[in-house]
Amino acid sequence: MPTPLITTHNLKISQPNKVIINNAEFSINRFDRIILVGKNGCGKSSLLKVLKGIDTPDEGQIWMAPNIKIDLLEQNPPIPNANNVIDFLSQDNNHLNLSKINFIIEQLGLCDIDLTKKISGGELRKIYLAQSILNEPDIMLLDEPTNHIDLPTIHWLEKKLIELNTTMIIVSHDQEFLKKIGTKTFWFNKGQLIKREGPYDDFFKWTGELIDIEKDKLHKIKQKIKSETKWSIEGISGRRKRNMGRVRELEKLNQNYENNKISDSKSIDISLNKTNDSSVNIVETFNVFFMYKNTPIQENVITNFNYKIRRNDRIGIIGANGSGKTTLIKILQGIYKPTKGKVKIGERVNVKYFDQNKELIKLDSTPWKTLINEGDHVEFLGKKIHVLSYLKKFLFDEKKSLQNNSTLSGGEKVRLLLAKLFLNNHNFLILDEPTNDLDFETLKLLKENISNYDGTILVISHDRYFLDHTVNKLLVFENDNQIFQHEGNFTEYFKKYGLSKLIKSNTKNINSNKVSIKTYIKPIKIVKKKLTFRENYNLKALPDKIEKLEIKLKKSEAILDNNELYYNDKITFDKTLLEITNIKKEITLAEDELLDLQILQDEINTK
Repeated sequence: MPTPLITTHNLKISQPNKVIINNAEFSINRFDRIILVGKNGCGKSSLLKVLKGIDTPDEGQIWMAPNIKIDLLEQNPPIPNANNVIDFLSQDNNHLNLSKINFIIEQLGLCDIDLTKKISGGELRKIYLAQSILNEPDIMLLDEPTNHIDLPTIHWLEKKLIELNTTMIIVSHDQEFLKKIGTKTFWFNKGQLIKREGPYDDFFKWTGELIDIEKDKLHKIKQKIKSETKWSIEGISGRRKRNMGRVRELEKLNQNYENNKISDSKSIDISLNKTNDSSVNIVETFNVFFMYKNTPIQENVITNFNYKIRRNDRIGIIGANGSGKTTLIKILQGIYKPTKGKVKIGERVNVKYFDQNKELIKLDSTPWKTLINEGDHVEFLGKKIHVLSYLKKFLFDEKKSLQNNSTLSGGEKVRLLLAKLFLNNHNFLILDEPTNDLDFETLKLLKENISNYDGTILVISHDRYFLDHTVNKLLVFENDNQIFQHEGNFTEYFKKYGLSKLIKSNTKNINSNKVSIKTYIKPIKIVKKKLTFRENYNLKALPDKIEKLEIKLKKSEAILDNNELYYNDKITFDKTLLEITNIKKEITLAEDELLDLQILQDEINTK
């Protein structure tokens, strides 16, 4: 029987003049890994904030298990208020374990991070992921956990989250990530929360079937509306007066139809503008080296890079955070000059650049003003179109088009940048992390248009699904500052090489962190009055778990008592041997955890 940690009843969450979640009823059980899916602005992040207790619902009740600990990784977390990563990860930590902190710093490649200087979006995300894991909450709320982080870290995170075996609620656009993590799906559709048990794999097939059923129902309602409208017009006046209930029912049918009318996403029809053809050679690099000046460690970010981008090439760029991917595309555009070597840009090359940092969005402006300063029409594919009609193609209604950009969600800001980008003429498109914060509908739209674009594409992305469907070549930033050239998509590269070459080495500062760890950790006074819900649960459950593991171990060891097994059935022998090894590890971990909890309980009781 599942153990409920949170249960809601008639939950309603609103934004100004808009109900985003209505009459939601659901339970979150121990060990659930729930995926939240829906369009940008549908209420996914709002629900996470309500569950964390940051916001309160407009209506309804939320029951939570006593002493439950909930941790929220926000979509846009603040810059850490600390001198260094270890100080930050030590804040508000009831069980300060320096070896655990140091270990996760090494795992996530955070050894070189200086919080007194500007850090990247990927570094910021990894710091907060480390904090969330170290906090050991009963429920982890993860809002776009894979945004900005590199492929090796995503691969590590997938394994880590499954290994943690804790309850999670996740918002993400990364379909490959969701397929590996999810055990349940909550779909936000027109203010309703629809639940689905099981892995995420068949989500689109499931929603497609639900939409078809809904369309069939609405078709029947529409047919009834036609019949009833005809009766109300042609019926004898006296008969209508005697049957006002039937008239009121017609009004309800009309309202029901309008409220549930399905807008078909296939009606969105956008294609990228393209100017005249460029020369055959778009960009050529000759022995390019690049090194940042005035940095403590003087080393090349790019070493002896020779490459030729040809017309209609479709190239993806992958590598670890901080490896130099964005630096390279700025060199190719002429924004940065190489320290050594030469870059040659071909004739009639018209470059347009999509910046992952959304710096082109002015928060005090509006979507309308972002696209056009004066007038009310934009030029798209050689035709003039009203700015509201154009913005509607990117899922902005009239009200949203006139609101300040500061009110837009992360995904809506990306859609606005794409709307601006699609207006421009270009034949060489450079995209730096274009999929961050996008909902599935916009992601699908972008993927299809990039796939059909008849110019040259260069895209930095950590989204494996997006890369497989948009590029056929890769530039891979390896851990020795070399750029490896691969013909083929991401899946082909991964099957052949894995991700080990992308992982940045942290050997420079690992030892210095360990040596100086005591010198810059501030003394932390730990005051703990009682065990958390999860600790109490584990204290009671672990002895039973250890006993079951020991029984399982004896059964496996009994199989190996057969001296002829190795010769007669080596597959079973190897499998059993591996099982015994894993069971022993589980027993050791469980015993260590139980001992820690018993010591902690004794300390609390003696205070």
